[in-house]
Order: sequence, then C-alpha cells, then structure tokens
Amino acid sequence: MLALATDRYGPLDRLRIVEIAQPEPGPGEVRVRVHASALNPADYKVAQGRMKFLHARNFPLVLGYDFSGVVEALGRGVSSLALGDAVFGCLPYGPGNRRGAFAQALVARCDQLALKPAGVSHSQAAAGATPGLTALQSLRDLARIRRPGLRVLITGVSGGVGSLAVGVARRLGAAVTAVGSGAGLALARQMGAERVIDRTREDAVGAMNAAPGPLDAVFDAAAAYRWRQWRSALGRHGTFVTTMPSMNFAIDKLTSLFGGPRCEVAMVKSRPDDLRTLGEWMASGLIVPVDSTISLADVPGSLDRLQRGQVHGRVVVEIQPAAAA
Repeated sequence: MLALATDRYGPLDRLRIVEIAQPEPGPGEVRVRVHASALNPADYKVAQGRMKFLHARNFPLVLGYDFSGVVEALGRGVSSLALGDAVFGCLPYGPGNRRGAFAQALVARCDQLALKPAGVSHSQAAAGATPGLTALQSLRDLARIRRPGLRVLITGVSGGVGSLAVGVARRLGAAVTAVGSGAGLALARQMGAERVIDRTREDAVGAMNAAPGPLDAVFDAAAAYRWRQWRSALGRHGTFVTTMPSMNFAIDKLTSLFGGPRCEVAMVKSRPDDLRTLGEWMASGLIVPVDSTISLADVPGSLDRLQRGQVHGRVVVEIQPAAAA
C-alpha cells in the first residue's frame, strides 16, 4: 500500500509517498481502508522531531492521526464490528501508534473507533475526530460544562480545535465568547459564538475582567495564555483548560491547588461513546470547519501552511484506494 512517510526526523520536505507492507490486525483490532484523514499540528511537530513521544520511533515514519474509512479485515476476537462497516476515530497520541493515518490502510483497536453515521461523509468524520474529541472532553469533562447557561471563553477560534469547540460548547448549552483574529472571528460567529474579541485590537483578559459576572471556563485551544492571567475573570469555581502541557502549566497547576479556579490540560482519547456523540451532532448539523481538501502528495505543503498559521479550520486529506494508486 502507499503511505506518506519520512525516513528520519527533519524538514517537512523529507516527507515522501512510499510503498510499505499492508498492516495486519492483531487481537481486538481491525484493518481500516482509509478514505480520509486530516492534518494536526502534532504531524509537523513529530516529523521535525520536536515531540517524539507522540508517535513510535520506527521508520519509515507514517504520520496522521484522524481517519475515516471502511473495515476490511478483522483481528482475532472482534465481534463488535463487521467487514464493510464505515468507521471513524483517531489513533493514539503516543508511542503505541506505530503507523499513522496518511496511508491507504491502518490498524486500529475496536475500543478506539465508532461507526460513522450514514449522513456524515468520510471527510467530515475524519476532520471532526481529534478537535471534536478534544473540545468535548475538555469542556464537558475537565471544565464541567454540563448544564445550559454556563459562560465559556474559547481562544484560537481560527484553528481546528478552537473553531469546532465553539460549536461543541453551544451543543452543551454554553454561552460562548470567542477570541481570535481575521477570518477566525467570522468563523466563530458562524459556529454560534455570542461575542467575539479580536485579539489584535483588544485585550481579551482585560475585557473579561471588566465584564459582569465570572466566566465558568476558559478553553485555551490556542495554548496562548496562562491560568494566572484568567484567575480573576474565572472566579474561584471556574476552570482553565489548556491544550499544551508545559513547565508553565505545571507551575500554574501546583499554584491552583492552593486556591482559586482549577487548572487542567487536555489529553485527548479516542473513546467510542464520545465519537458516537460527535457523530450524532455532525449528522444533526454540527459544522466541522474545513479550510481545504488535499491529496497525500499535497500534505507537506499544507503542513507548512498549518505551521505558519495560514489555515482556518481543518485540512482534509482524501486518500485514493489501493486499486487506483
């Protein structure tokens, strides 16, 4: 089968389409014929060797996490899925992921994927997987947005996670303030934000400190802020969630234990129940913002655009079947 891979860590122009052996599913796994994948910042960071812990260190290194496709082989003990089932999900962000989704086929565990609703395209499903799961698990589970009327602020609304998080928060019943710039602000309004703040013209922290009543949550999808900046705006019962673990996060987390709003970091997991929730929402109208749709050969250039901040929403990778390769 064909896959997009690199032979060693380094510049994105080392990525090449190569022919590799088709993977065989083990116990509790299935092989999925991939119809679509999508780009994530983790892809260029892993390729460049900046976040080696997010992927097994085996070469040729096949990148890609999100996928949607059709089950074409069953491993021993698999009874929950059948040949021909359309499924979607994301591969684990960790060393257990030996081969990525930028390929004509991949192997995934049954407990890390879900059936794709008939009314949702493969492109939509792949585009929604990582950002949808990250937003849902961050807002509902970490920030405890579980009833209507709570107030949420979301940063990075031009990006894949931040833009979709606006729609997820609205589905959870929250009133959303979105922080971004340029086209991201219009995208946030389209997704249902009640208020938008242009970060290039206004201090978001100052604006929310001056607003009446505390925020219930800040979801820093852009990983652009620190917990301590939002401490007053959140109030003692609020929650700050970042998408990037760091030394600053560790310091803020420790400080938060002595009082004030909680401080959390998102660690996305591909869970069937959460994927089913996202699938139902997408089938009933949840928008997954898509910047562009590309082929495997276009991935290196699009990853460079993503790294430069020139992408609004998701970049979908449509993958041709082996027979057409």
